[in-house]
Amino acid sequence: MIMEKIKFIHCADLHLDSPFKGLRQLPKELFNRIMDSTFLSFKRIIDKAISSKVDFIVISGDLFDEEDRSIKAQARLREQFQRLNENGIPAYVIHGNHDFLGSRLLEMEMPENVHIFGDQVESMTYFTKNGQVVHLYGFSYGKRHIVENQLPHYPIATSKDEYHIGLLHGSEGNSQTAHEKYAPFNITEMKTKQYDYWALGHIHSRSELTSKPPIVYPGNIQGRHSKETGPKGCYEVHLTKNGSELYFIETNDIRFETASISLKNVHHLSEMFDLLKETIESYREFGGTFLELKLQDTDQLPQAILERINNGELVQALQDGEELQQGFVWIHQLKVINKELKINTEDQQSFIHTFLQTFDEWTHEDWERFLSDLYQHPQAFRYLEYLDDDEKEGLLKDVKSMTNSLLLGESR
Repeated sequence: MIMEKIKFIHCADLHLDSPFKGLRQLPKELFNRIMDSTFLSFKRIIDKAISSKVDFIVISGDLFDEEDRSIKAQARLREQFQRLNENGIPAYVIHGNHDFLGSRLLEMEMPENVHIFGDQVESMTYFTKNGQVVHLYGFSYGKRHIVENQLPHYPIATSKDEYHIGLLHGSEGNSQTAHEKYAPFNITEMKTKQYDYWALGHIHSRSELTSKPPIVYPGNIQGRHSKETGPKGCYEVHLTKNGSELYFIETNDIRFETASISLKNVHHLSEMFDLLKETIESYREFGGTFLELKLQDTDQLPQAILERINNGELVQALQDGEELQQGFVWIHQLKVINKELKINTEDQQSFIHTFLQTFDEWTHEDWERFLSDLYQHPQAFRYLEYLDDDEKEGLLKDVKSMTNSLLLGESR
């Protein structure tokens, strides 16, 4: 039998209807946009599958963000699966720790082209239009926590003239990751299965662990917070028995990015503002960006400018009108990066004593100066009342106690 190329989409970690925690304070226009971003990203994946006329798609877990999946998320998912069905493209799906099978509540029935693996490793067979035989192996989480290695349950491929693809939502056993360790595996054991491709999910960073065979994390399809930076999407995979070609397809509607800007030799507000705006414009092409700015080399900035940075006025000026832009760049955080204060071990006790002593020397003017940033904040000042002398005294005692504990604790 002549082995012809097969073509498929590999995606994972859709997290449809993600709550985007911590972003509810955004302007209504931006919040609505980001709440719709996971749905738009998945729609773009389906658009690509149809336009590329792939043989099938695989989804390696976490289609939904929560176990109590919303009706809206299920309806949107079914709508896109139906588009695949109308174009004769099947979808092979495993569920992960976020959308495990035991959490099926008010579940909508999906179109007949959607094939969902059960809670035990099983195989499914697909025959492509050009006669190629594809065996797919995988399992869905039956409960939230699967901490045991599941690879022993995956069969070894025996037919060399057919394709074999493994689906797994889990973590490489030796990887250092912020994600919890679920269904741990090691690459050496994976290779013993003699599959042509491993379609992984769970880790939100795009990664190709090996190329022979491809063992691949496509990452999540839409970044959900500031730690998930850069382009997000899926892979279009062209697979033969002689090798593979992976094409990353960016599908995210919104990106999270971080930029560092040096303010060395910047002395004027207009210089700094123009430099920041130039950086902002460089991200405009991405369609929608939440940008964290880190300001470095600020030693030469006048104190008046630093105060405008610290009280939030600069951020407000940079955000002004961005919520109305289709290709917005929203500064969600602005940090001033100061040089680290280094203290010799032998001088630590002296430093601590001197530092704490400064609290006893505070004057009324010091209080006014230190509190001015808070009272001048364009949003916070509306909710604050001025402190009387007794309140200041109590606050000062609390600060001294906390500072004394922290500094002495760290010096031991």
